[in-house]
Amino acid sequence: MSLVRPERASTLHDVARAVGVSTRTVSRVVNDEGGFSDETRKKVLDAVEALSYRPNVMARGLITRRTSTIALVAPVISDHFFPEVADSVQRAAREIGLNMFFASTDDDLAVQHDVLDSLESHAVDGVIIFPIGEASGALVPFADRGMPMVVIDTPADHPNLRMVSSDLTSGARMAVEHLIGSGRRRLGMLAHVNSPVGRRWREDGFCSGLPAGIEPIVVRESANSEGGRIGIRRLLEALPDLDGVFAYNDMMALGAIRELHAQGRSVPDDVAVVGFDDIQMSALVAPSLTTIQIDRERLGIEAVQTLISLRNGDLDDNDGRMGPVIPVSLIRRESA
Repeated sequence: MSLVRPERASTLHDVARAVGVSTRTVSRVVNDEGGFSDETRKKVLDAVEALSYRPNVMARGLITRRTSTIALVAPVISDHFFPEVADSVQRAAREIGLNMFFASTDDDLAVQHDVLDSLESHAVDGVIIFPIGEASGALVPFADRGMPMVVIDTPADHPNLRMVSSDLTSGARMAVEHLIGSGRRRLGMLAHVNSPVGRRWREDGFCSGLPAGIEPIVVRESANSEGGRIGIRRLLEALPDLDGVFAYNDMMALGAIRELHAQGRSVPDDVAVVGFDDIQMSALVAPSLTTIQIDRERLGIEAVQTLISLRNGDLDDNDGRMGPVIPVSLIRRESA
C-alpha cells in the first residue's frame, strides 16, 4: 500500500478513507473487537502503520471510560526509594498495556490534593499513592467520586481504596535482632517526624524487638540524609555510649554514618548502623549499608494488579481492604 502521510496528525477518518471502509470498522480493528475479516484487518493495520496513526486515548476514554493510564504519587523524589518503586510500577503497568504518570506531593497535603485533582481531571484509571497523613480525610472525597486508589502502607476504609503494604514491623524487628546478635546493647532509632501515630510500624517493631531491660531511645527527624545527621547528634546527646542505630530509611542511615565519621566514630566498630529500603546507593557507599530490603518489584506488581482488580470491580468487601502484605528481608553488609 502506497500512502502519503498527511502533514497533520492522521485521524481515524484518514485510515478509513485510505482503506475504503467505515470509521467503525477501523475502530473495531484498532481495538481488536472482532467483526472483520483477516483481509480487512491486514489492510487497516497496513494503513495505520503507513499513516502513523495513533489513537486518541482521551477521546476513546470518553466512550470506554478508560484511558489506559494510571498514576503513582509519592511524597518526594529526592529519596531514591520512590523513583525505584516507580520503575517497578511502570514495568508492571507496561506488561498489561498501561501508561504511568509519576507525581510528587513534596510531602505537602495541599499539593497532594492538587495532584489528585489534576489526575482526576485527566481521567486516569486509578492511582497508587504513598499518602500524607491519615488517608481517610484526604483521599475519601476522590474515592467517593469513583477514583480507585491503592494506598501504600496505609490502612484503607472505603470501597474504592485498598492497602498494599510491606511487613515494616517485622523488618524493624529483624534490624534489632541483628544489632543485638552482634553484641550491641545501647541502641537508638532515627524515626520519621511525619509518621502518623497510628502508622509508626517501624518504630513499633524497634521498640517491641528490644530485649527486656533495654530502654528504647527514639528521635524523630526528617526522613532524609540531613535528618539523619541531626538525629544522630541528638541520639549521642541522649546516649553518649551509643553502639547501635536503626534508621527509618537508608537516606537517614547514610546521613547518620556521615555524621558519625565527622565525630570520629568508626562504623561499625564503634557504632553499627542498619537502614531500611535497600536503595541502590546503599550497596555503593563505604562502608556499604546493612539494611532491610523492601521487595520493590513485587510491591509494584501487587499494587498494579490490586489497582486493576479494584478498577474492574473484581474486589468486594469480602476480599478485605488491607490487601497483600509483602515480606521483607535483612541484607547484611559492612555497616552492621
